[in-house]
Amino acid sequence: VAIFMFSAACASASLTIFFMWDTHLCGEYSRLACRQFGLSVVLAFITWLLQAASSFSGFWLLVSFF
Repeated sequence: VAIFMFSAACASASLTIFFMWDTHLCGEYSRLACRQFGLSVVLAFITWLLQAASSFSGFWLLVSFF
């Protein structure tokens, strides 16, 4: 699951960079909430980091029992 979350976070980050910097849609269309797009990408990466830490600690507990 952590791998899928990481790929989704990377895809959303690339789309946000594309919209904000490459096409300049944020400057042309003021209705787009570009700051919220950036915030959602940051939160997606934080969620992935927490999920990866949880997976690693769960794996560590599983290995320590054997």
